[in-house]
Amino acid sequence: MAIVQYRTNMQITLSSQQSQILQSLAQQGGYVSLEDAIDTALVLLADEIVQQNSDQTPEYLAWVEQTRLKIEQGIQAAERGDVLDVNEVLTRLRSKVEAARSTSL
Repeated sequence: MAIVQYRTNMQITLSSQQSQILQSLAQQGGYVSLEDAIDTALVLLADEIVQQNSDQTPEYLAWVEQTRLKIEQGIQAAERGDVLDVNEVLTRLRSKVEAARSTSL
């Protein structure tokens, strides 16, 4: 099965504050590019929109509960000293964003 990605070029004008925020996120978050930071921000925005309509999406509520449990497990693991390298975590997150992006097209 081939994955086909459609890209559309769009020009937008950012305020100086928006530009500074993106540049800061790109530098601090270890994003490869501003495009990568924007892609992640858009995925998070889409998630927030779904959350606002969570009464209409029981799947989202189930996801929230699963995420809460995973966070609790992560806290317990960190307390035991069982932690992951930040680069490994960022790589995993970027893979998940890419997978979500490819399935949403």
